[in-house]
Amino acid sequence: MAQNRSLFILLTAIIATLVAIAAHPLIPEKVLSVVPNSDMDVIFALYGDGSEGGPSHSEWAGPEADRVWRCRVEQKGTFVYCGMNIILSHHAVKGMDLTGYRAVDLRLDVDGHNKKVQFFMRHYDERYSTPEDNNSAQFNKFDFLPGELNAPIRLNFEELTLADWWSSQRELPRALRRPAFHNVIAIGIGYSDTLEPGNYDVKIERIAFVGDWVSAELWYLSILLCWLGGLTIGVMRQLRLLALKARRQRRSLDVLTNRNAALKQESERYKQLSSRDPLTGAYNRFGFEQRLSELLHYDEFHPLALILMDVDHFKHFNDTYGHDAGDEVLRQLVTLLNEHTRQQDVLCRWGGEEFLLLCPSTTAENAARLAEKLRSLIAEEKPEGNKVAYEVNLTASFGVCQVGEGESYVDAFVRVDRALYSAKHQGRNRVILGEPAAQLEPG
Repeated sequence: MAQNRSLFILLTAIIATLVAIAAHPLIPEKVLSVVPNSDMDVIFALYGDGSEGGPSHSEWAGPEADRVWRCRVEQKGTFVYCGMNIILSHHAVKGMDLTGYRAVDLRLDVDGHNKKVQFFMRHYDERYSTPEDNNSAQFNKFDFLPGELNAPIRLNFEELTLADWWSSQRELPRALRRPAFHNVIAIGIGYSDTLEPGNYDVKIERIAFVGDWVSAELWYLSILLCWLGGLTIGVMRQLRLLALKARRQRRSLDVLTNRNAALKQESERYKQLSSRDPLTGAYNRFGFEQRLSELLHYDEFHPLALILMDVDHFKHFNDTYGHDAGDEVLRQLVTLLNEHTRQQDVLCRWGGEEFLLLCPSTTAENAARLAEKLRSLIAEEKPEGNKVAYEVNLTASFGVCQVGEGESYVDAFVRVDRALYSAKHQGRNRVILGEPAAQLEPG
């Protein structure tokens, strides 16, 4: 049932898409009328070269409402220019944004003569235009050949070109040498050829800008986005159904999962108990040997140092202050050692008051310097118990050695143990560096 419903929805969406694709050309165009019924307050401004002593005069052939414009050329002189501006804005530099339109519809009656007629648009841009110079506005034009205006015509904006006389007067970058339409201050018609003496009338029956309420690109992009949205919703719905199914399956596994988690947690707890000293939290021998095994099985040899430490006269301290005080001091000692060693160093409680420190990537000399630092810190710190300082200063003796390449851990421990014994024998509270592995006698 659900599958049939999904197929129905898909078929409906396909049909709706085909209808939408075919419907765009049927959407009425957006029209902005200039003549005869203007959708804006425009100004008609006629111009000719008669004011400069030229032979052409621009005038209305009758009432202005009839929109019959005449270019009257007299006998004398040579024709210079003659035309009519339709000013789209009363503001000198702020025109109309026509980027939402793509063409202009023209219906001009030029019966009585057979001359080229020019249509133009003036665009103001402060990067090259000034209010003082009327000719500084960009001049985009199209020249109609004789006979092309015998019927209504649609002139696409892309057919307009920049007038050579305008661009040749300015050295503009490439981006500004192309027609622009976002601030058109005027449009107009005129003559672009030299005219013989006489009257040249043009009846302006219609001028209107046309465009799409929704561009074809945006229309088809919207269809694509609708499909993407629908597919996204469909995928999310399927994912939700899969999630619900997975949730139901997980519920059946919850008991086993919880039991496994409890067993794993218990296993980790026992693992910690088996590898850590319960009193100090340092590694015990089992945990230490596990970490040592990991370090000794690297493919590439790295320096590895051992530091064996024993607290001096600790039995006497226990006999004097009790074993509880001794346990507290050992915990404080491990805290001090952890604070002054690296994270990768491995601290192990080897015996009652004996500790073994494994230092990866460390030479014997560097390990000896570390041992001396620890010896000094222990000697300077007075142990405390129940926030009461004991009237003693504990010291520790240290043996240090470096595990040789290919040497067994047992042999290295023998050497570091001998070094510790030597430190004890020489008076305690000192660091003794054991003999290098290469100097040991065979057997």
